[in-house]
Amino acid sequence: MTSFWNTKSLEPRRNFRFKLIDGEKDIWWWAKTVDKPSFDISSNEYQLINHKFNYPGIVTWKPITITVADVGNRTQPLLNELFLMGYRAPNAGTPHAGLAKFYYSPDAATASVGVGISDITIQQLDESGKAAETWSLHGAFITSVSFSKLDYSSDDITEITIEVAYDFAKLT
Repeated sequence: MTSFWNTKSLEPRRNFRFKLIDGEKDIWWWAKTVDKPSFDISSNEYQLINHKFNYPGIVTWKPITITVADVGNRTQPLLNELFLMGYRAPNAGTPHAGLAKFYYSPDAATASVGVGISDITIQQLDESGKAAETWSLHGAFITSVSFSKLDYSSDDITEITIEVAYDFAKLT
C-alpha cells in the first residue's frame, strides 16, 4: 500500500489556502485565521429492563472564531454590526431595545434580513485556487469581539478576534 506522500498527483489541503466571504459577498482578505464549522451530538441513554442503550440526540453547532488584521478601519464596521442587530446605548433614547437575529435597516422602518454578517461562507482552496470545500454558515451573528492589547515593546499587527454563533452549516 502506498501512502499519499509518495503519490505525486495528490496534493493535501493546506491551512493557508482559504477565503472568508460575508453575506454581502465581500471577501475578507484581511482574515488571518478562521475555524471550520464543528458540531457536537448529544447522547441519550435509555434503559430497557437490565440493558442500557445510547441513541443520538440533538446536534449543536459550535461557534467559530475569526481573527482579522486591523487594516484600515475594521473596528467601526464591527460596531455598526452591533447597532444593526438592534443594540442601543442606555442614553440613546431607547434603552428597552434589544438584540435580534435579523437586522434593522437604518433607512427603512422595517427589519431586513441579510444585512451585515448573517451569512458567512468559508472556502478552502485547492492548489489551483479553486474552492475544494465550501462551508455556508446560516443565521450567523457575532457573539464576541476582542481587540489586541496595545504594547510599546511589540511591532505585531493589531488583530481583532471575532466569535460567531450560527444555526447550522452546510458543506458543498
